[in-house]
Amino acid sequence: MNNHSLGKKKLYWQRWWVFLMVFGLAGVLIFSPVESVVPALQAQVTSAVRRGYDLLKKGWVDNAIATFEQALKGSPQSKEGRLGLAIAYQRAGRDADAWAAYQQVLAIDPNNKEALEAVGELGGYRAEWQADGIEALTTLLNLTPNDTGVRAQRALLLGYQGRFPEALADYEIVLESNPTPEIIVGAAQIYTYSGDYQQGLELFDRYQANGQPIPGNAAGAYALALRETGNPAQAVQVLEAQLNQFSQFYGNDSYLRADLAQAYQASGQLTEALSVLEPLRGRDEAALPLARALSEIGRRESRSDLTEDAVTLYRQVLASKPKPSVALVREVADVMSEVPSQWASALQLYQQLTEEQSNNQSLLVKSNNQSLLVKQIILEGKLGQLSGTQRRQRLLEITQTLPSEPAQQRDLAQALLRLDPPEPELLSVYQDLLATGVDVPFLHFRVA
Repeated sequence: MNNHSLGKKKLYWQRWWVFLMVFGLAGVLIFSPVESVVPALQAQVTSAVRRGYDLLKKGWVDNAIATFEQALKGSPQSKEGRLGLAIAYQRAGRDADAWAAYQQVLAIDPNNKEALEAVGELGGYRAEWQADGIEALTTLLNLTPNDTGVRAQRALLLGYQGRFPEALADYEIVLESNPTPEIIVGAAQIYTYSGDYQQGLELFDRYQANGQPIPGNAAGAYALALRETGNPAQAVQVLEAQLNQFSQFYGNDSYLRADLAQAYQASGQLTEALSVLEPLRGRDEAALPLARALSEIGRRESRSDLTEDAVTLYRQVLASKPKPSVALVREVADVMSEVPSQWASALQLYQQLTEEQSNNQSLLVKSNNQSLLVKQIILEGKLGQLSGTQRRQRLLEITQTLPSEPAQQRDLAQALLRLDPPEPELLSVYQDLLATGVDVPFLHFRVA
């Protein structure tokens, strides 16, 4: 598969991934492997399996499914039969069946490129498939390290997981190799949700330079980039237009309403912001976007009542997810850490995250532990579990070496801003972070 086959500050950066999942920003892979599979069929493949592929080529998907299923009853270990069935399921929109069938192919042939590509694409469809999608794409990159389309898809899934340093490291490589517009707009969204709003906006502009309008599933990220680079009025225009269109055709407009509410607030229209959120109250599927909007508006408006409502909703969301993502847990902990009555709960979540990430083999993930540890130590100090001297010593130990990735530097700077009052002994750390060019508001006040 080549390049053409794949087509917030503070808390904002963590709010992106469910929006992408809901609005269908699946991967940039364009999966249609039938033509590549058929010529490779071995002579010993049964005639029934061949007939299944012939039916697929003709577009007779339901007949192909029936043919492959019947063929596999006689040859259950047929890799080609399993692959054909998986392709047919995916063509029929039966994603869960396709996912299971591709896993069966990989159980027979762990390096099967067609199955790895498909698992990488399907990984963008459901949150619980993301980790396996990343693993499949990593295996594929080990086989074809120069495939920018595969690398772009992995970057997207890493972004879904909130693993921004790894995602941006992949995108840095991809963006140097004349990427497709689809890859550019995906990168624009991940850069934006990572907190690099200026780079995100530049990528959106680069995408539009091709003469294409911003797609609907990228409207939220585009509006966020506009809002955070000083143009909330245009963000409102983008989202109002998108909300009207989306509500007309799809109905579930919870994420767009949440985005629009924050754009209204940034434009000084608090009444409109709260009004546009009102239809989301009491809707289980809207709990997460409503929590995000209320927490952000509550923070900016110093409205503790809105923040408390957000915490209640976040607790509901966590309780409803047996295995919440790292990004979601971190987001909830960050919000709770702003509410004194929730400090103990926030600390528990941070401790859970630091333990999980310490066990992760990825060097990028381990280095990104710094910001989590800083937040944890600050809360331990606030709760009286550390003396001022102990807190200072631990912070100095953790920040002896700064992370090398811009996203990690930004996370660390934002975490250190939580120190109030700031530690004078950390002055050199603030200076070193500023020297990296990290764009974090108010950091320069720490060295004034």
